[in-house]
Amino acid sequence: MKLFFLFLFTASALLAHAQQKNIVVHFLYGSTPANGYEKTEKNRFGGKKGGHVSLEAGDSIIGFQPKGNCHLVAMNNLKNGYFRADDKNKWLADTVGNKYTSILIPVSDEQYALLKNTLNNYLDESPYDYAFLGMRCAAATSDILEQIGILDKKNRTAKWTSNFYPQLFRRQMLKLAEDKNYTIVRHEGRNSRKWEME
Repeated sequence: MKLFFLFLFTASALLAHAQQKNIVVHFLYGSTPANGYEKTEKNRFGGKKGGHVSLEAGDSIIGFQPKGNCHLVAMNNLKNGYFRADDKNKWLADTVGNKYTSILIPVSDEQYALLKNTLNNYLDESPYDYAFLGMRCAAATSDILEQIGILDKKNRTAKWTSNFYPQLFRRQMLKLAEDKNYTIVRHEGRNSRKWEME
């Protein structure tokens, strides 16, 4: 009888683990062309302090970006920021050869539903402008993680100043991942570029 209950407990635990929902925060690293590759590799906005942050939920990877030029300061009456959803397979194909780190975060059904609802609303209409001195991809991602209870809430100014570029936010999330025992997956970038170190 004890063996039966042990089997039942193990099966239940495995089923619960298999049904566990995860969201993923993806950090693309900033980079510049490596020596000798200046003619074949492009300069990218932001260089080594650039990069991009996006969220994976289900089969979509969603990130905040500008439509046209980045405003210097936020112009909420003339928003140029928007949330873009990419199919996961397309995103994986587009990032081959890029250096990126992915952090898998387990969430409850309620958190996942709230995330999906928030992202759907933001895909319809961005809640803020994309600005150099304002909300960009790292701050926008932290804002969403705050809303579903993964991060502590900050006011908007604190959000963008503490996450001014992706590396700052990545370091915070890597520390959180170590503290919470989240899974971290690292992908090395091609040698034709100089990548941020970490």
